[in-house]
Amino acid sequence: MNYFEVFGLPRVLSLDLKALEKTFHELSRRYHPDYFTTAPAEERQKALQMTATLNDAYRTLRHPVRRVEHLLEIEGFKPDGSKVPKPFLMEVFEINEQLEEVKAGSASKEQVEALRREIEERAKGFEQQLQRAADDWDKLSAAGPSEEQRKQQLSRLTEILSESSYIRNLQRELEETS
Repeated sequence: MNYFEVFGLPRVLSLDLKALEKTFHELSRRYHPDYFTTAPAEERQKALQMTATLNDAYRTLRHPVRRVEHLLEIEGFKPDGSKVPKPFLMEVFEINEQLEEVKAGSASKEQVEALRREIEERAKGFEQQLQRAADDWDKLSAAGPSEEQRKQQLSRLTEILSESSYIRNLQRELEETS
């Protein structure tokens, strides 16, 4: 299902979140199951389905990373960790080793903080890359790109998400450990 269509939006990544929220509330009121209690069973079921779809769509589109993931999904692209550059994987491996020291309790407080800062810096770097690539997608979409241009930009978004997923996983692990 295309969540952009649910809200009547173009497939762009820079959304007006206040307008999205307003539309979400308007549609939620329109399809709220309480308004369909005396309706035929088929209409009640459609209202329930629409409510679930609206909730999923809103949760997805209001979050920048999930929004990109959804765009890639409906465009037929999927982040693939197997295509991540080897030098990056080696860096992640080194960070993972440091994380294992933290888990084992053999890292000092200073080492834990240094690791946290390094992971946070990398995460911010990916957020910035993703934002630039999202902005580029929006500009490209507005210009009426060729199929090749669309695929190149979607591939770029896919690569950024694939790499950033490693860092997000490291962030989660560090938070669970600390």
